[in-house]
Amino acid sequence: MKRFAIILAGAAAAGTFAASAGEMTAFGDIDTDASGTISQEEFVTWKTADGDVTEAEATEKFAMVDADYDGEVTEAEYEEAKEDWAEEKDASDDMTDDSEMGVDTDY
Repeated sequence: MKRFAIILAGAAAAGTFAASAGEMTAFGDIDTDASGTISQEEFVTWKTADGDVTEAEATEKFAMVDADYDGEVTEAEYEEAKEDWAEEKDASDDMTDDSEMGVDTDY
């Protein structure tokens, strides 16, 4: 049992490091009960784990990811949301990169 706890703690730490490095968490890491879907409880627990997102914010994000509003996020819904998040991040990065526009940002 102790070995399982150590392995679980290591996996959680690896997931945290991956998320902090800008990588998206794998579906299976959020689907902690291995049901094949992510429940609202699993999603909120994942999103609030680092303390940067409130429970209310996580619940709102869950509603956005749950495309068919059935109370569970399928792997397809999650992958679609990841693509959307990546596109939004790219668009945000494009808007903040002044180097190509020749704008002097050294004030």
